[in-house]
Amino acid sequence: MRPSTFRAGLLVTLVVAAPTCTFGQPRAGAPPRVTADQQREITRLVSRFRAARREPAERAAVVEEAIRAGEPAVREVYAEVARQLYPSLERYRSRSYQEASRLTQSRSRQINLEEVARLRHAVLSLQQGGRLTEEAIKAQADPALRRLEEIFLVDRADVLAASEPLRAEREKLFELGSLWERCAVYLESLTPEEGNQPRQPPDFETYLKGEEQLAAGLAAPMPPQTRALLVANRRLAARLDPEEARAVLAANLTRNLLGLRPLAVDPGLCAAARDHSQDMRRLGFFAHESPVPGRQTPWDRAARFGAKANAENIYQGAHDGRAAVDAWFHSPGHHVNLLGDYTRVGVGRSGGYFTQLFGK
Repeated sequence: MRPSTFRAGLLVTLVVAAPTCTFGQPRAGAPPRVTADQQREITRLVSRFRAARREPAERAAVVEEAIRAGEPAVREVYAEVARQLYPSLERYRSRSYQEASRLTQSRSRQINLEEVARLRHAVLSLQQGGRLTEEAIKAQADPALRRLEEIFLVDRADVLAASEPLRAEREKLFELGSLWERCAVYLESLTPEEGNQPRQPPDFETYLKGEEQLAAGLAAPMPPQTRALLVANRRLAARLDPEEARAVLAANLTRNLLGLRPLAVDPGLCAAARDHSQDMRRLGFFAHESPVPGRQTPWDRAARFGAKANAENIYQGAHDGRAAVDAWFHSPGHHVNLLGDYTRVGVGRSGGYFTQLFGK
């Protein structure tokens, strides 16, 4: 889908594109209908998976049986795999953060503030003078952001090398992680050949590296007010889908590297964003303008939940909030919103559909 522009009034402009996705893109259109017999079989498979917590071979067998049963069964089992995996991932990220913080505090490094200012300007200045294109983001913003990460973040490999318990904990994640990957690979295989294709197949190792990168980002230097807001967001994250919270965190850590103020989680915007993602997935469309009465525009949808929105990003692709943010960063219209002068954010997910709403 080419970028298009949605306007409300004279002052607010949203730019939407279909970003290139990284993995797990759902098929276009609404999910396939499930018969009563199919639903009973899906329920049986999910129950078997839940009952086999200490039986890795049985859990793997359930995943293979779900794949033989087809897409609806895989989606339900995949959701259960993720539900069991997320608490362990959260603990792992927390311990990675503790180790990254220790390394950050123990190292002494001279930071060249002029270089930092130049790198930040290289990213943020792309929005001026019509120079913001996907090619310019890749050629100018990506190298600058990587260099900022080198300056401010400890390397994830160094964090792992410094802690044997962390490495052991990481290894344990792969029992469920391999099943997560197996389901995601199957779902990705259903992606139509046309249109945007994933840059790489679903891969749990890649996802885990993303968790370690987020942990390093949390340990990076940041103003006290930014740290306080991230702590407040973490309390609210318990009310969000884990991938919604992951998308909020990834966006804020990118903004921190660029010297921008962080975005506070707005539960009303989250609810409105989730509602739109659910509608897009259920009805099989991908647009800012909704066919659902009373929910036609982002402003309508935000108002239904007592919130006010100023901009909206949408995404169809990965079930991974961090991947959604990466795609938005590399899509010019979304990039402007992601790094815009906002104070509040809401992210809502349904399957591989994400909606991100911004407010001031």
